[in-house]
Amino acid sequence: MIVRTLPFALLALVLLVPLGVEGQEATTELYGDFRYSYNRVDAGAATYWTGVNNASRLGVRSEAAAGSLTLFADLQAGAGVDGGGSAFTPRYYLAGVRGEFGTLTVGRHSPAYKMAGVRLDPFYDTSTLGTGGGVPTEGVFGGASFGLSSLTNGWADRTVAWSSPAFGGFTANAAAYVDPDSDHDYGLGIGYRAGGLEVGVQYHDVGGGPGWAQSSGIEHAFRTHASLARDAWSVGASHERVAASEGEDQTFFLALGTVHVTPDVMFAASVGHVGDGSVQDAAGTGYHLGVFYRLLPQARVHALYSGLDPDGGPSRGNLAVGLTYQFTLGSS
Repeated sequence: MIVRTLPFALLALVLLVPLGVEGQEATTELYGDFRYSYNRVDAGAATYWTGVNNASRLGVRSEAAAGSLTLFADLQAGAGVDGGGSAFTPRYYLAGVRGEFGTLTVGRHSPAYKMAGVRLDPFYDTSTLGTGGGVPTEGVFGGASFGLSSLTNGWADRTVAWSSPAFGGFTANAAAYVDPDSDHDYGLGIGYRAGGLEVGVQYHDVGGGPGWAQSSGIEHAFRTHASLARDAWSVGASHERVAASEGEDQTFFLALGTVHVTPDVMFAASVGHVGDGSVQDAAGTGYHLGVFYRLLPQARVHALYSGLDPDGGPSRGNLAVGLTYQFTLGSS
C-alpha cells in the first residue's frame, strides 16, 4: 500500500507549495538522482555482464523560515529506472525544525551512526562490492562498500532525533527509536570539525525490536571515525566494533583516500577489512579503485574496480562503468 501511494504523496507535496506570509521565506523543491552502471562481474563460480540501478531516487523537500526558526520536510522514494519491480519504493520521510537549539526531526531517517560512514565512503551507491561482499546481479545495487558494517545502510523508523549547533567546533547528537513491542533503540554521538578535519564517535544500542532493518542480530555498535580534507585530496578511516546479540563481536575497518588531479577528475581508493565474528558471514579484505569525471555540474561518470579476498570461499570482483545525474526543480 505504501509503495502504491508514494507517487501520489510526492505529487501532493509538490503541489502544496508553502504560502508566503509576511516575514516568512518558503521554498519547495522536487529533486532526483539517476544512478546506473554496467558491470562485468566475477562472482567466483561465474562471470557475467549486468546492468544495475545504483539506488536512483526521487524526492521532494520543503522548508519555511521565519525569524530564527526553519520548518522543513523531506520525502524520498527509490526510483525503478530499469523496468523491473516497483516504480517507487520507500526510502525515508521526515519533518523537523532548526533553530538556535539545533535541529529536531521526527519520522524515518538515516541515523547519525550511518551517516558518519556515508560521508567517508567515496564509492557509496556505486557498484563496489557491498558490505556483505555481494556482487551485482540485477535490480538495485548500492549502499556502503565492503569494510563498513551493514549499519551504514538503510533507515530507522519511528525516530525522534536531535543534533546540536556547533560550539567551538564540537557537536553532539542523540536519537530515540520508538518501538511499540520491545525496548526502544537509541543512539548517541559527538564530533569535532575544524579546517577540513572531522573526528567523532557514534554509539547505537539496539533495544531488540525491528526499528532499523539492518540492526537484526546486533546488540550494540560503536564507531570511531576521522577524516582530513584539503582542496585537492582527502584521507579518512572508520573503525567499528559491532556486538552480536548471539555469538562473537565483529570488527569493521575502512581506510580511504581521494585525489583531484583536476577540478573535474578525482581518483579514489579504499581498503576494507572485516574480522571474524557472528554479525555477518563475509570476512576478509576488500579493495576499491575508481576514477570519477564531472561532465557537468550535475552529471558525473565513473569507472571502478573492486575485489574481495574472503577468509573462506573464492575471491570475487566487479568492474563497473556508471553515470549519475542530479536535478532540482524548485519554487519559492
